[in-house]
Amino acid sequence: MSSPKNLLAHVPAYIALQRGLGADRLRHRCLAESNIRAGETVLDVGCGPAYYFDRLPQPITYVGFDTDERYIDWARRRYGDRATFHVGTFDAEQAALLPPVDVVLLLGLLHHLSDEEASALLHLAGGVLAPGGRVVSVDTCYAARQGRLSRWISDNDRGEHVRPSEDFVGLARGAFETVESTLLLDTLRVPAAFCMMRMTGPRPVD
Repeated sequence: MSSPKNLLAHVPAYIALQRGLGADRLRHRCLAESNIRAGETVLDVGCGPAYYFDRLPQPITYVGFDTDERYIDWARRRYGDRATFHVGTFDAEQAALLPPVDVVLLLGLLHHLSDEEASALLHLAGGVLAPGGRVVSVDTCYAARQGRLSRWISDNDRGEHVRPSEDFVGLARGAFETVESTLLLDTLRVPAAFCMMRMTGPRPVD
């Protein structure tokens, strides 16, 4: 029998699971929050198979990064004529190659990173923004108002750094002047808690 990890590595199964749980609706909510407009440049860090790409306005300059080669191969086959995809970690070397970015997407990524790693990525994301640019993130979190099943889902997320929502906000405020956060409790088809943030005004690195 395939392990859950192997199942999620199979792209059609992963996408079917996302849609079955309603996680695609969560990502669509984040895309609406990012207010991407035609002609803008979008950086998507941890893009996975980017199955939501067709919901983005066109034309845009889209650059996606993910460490899973199977996800990137799948995305390239479907969207490679309209977007650029990279296998690997987004780092300072890659950031230096980008034009100014209007929108950075960090969807379901920060809860996989330690505080130090998340802070470094947020500063890196802020450093590539064009004037008026914004960063949008969403992550599984803990919240005072979540029920027992929702807390169980947070406890058992694949991410090793699921935090209370206010801790995500604290990390973001270390990298951005303005952080708008929304606690999402009813987006999925099962009870779950997510912290969505919209960040603007990058702070300089100390």
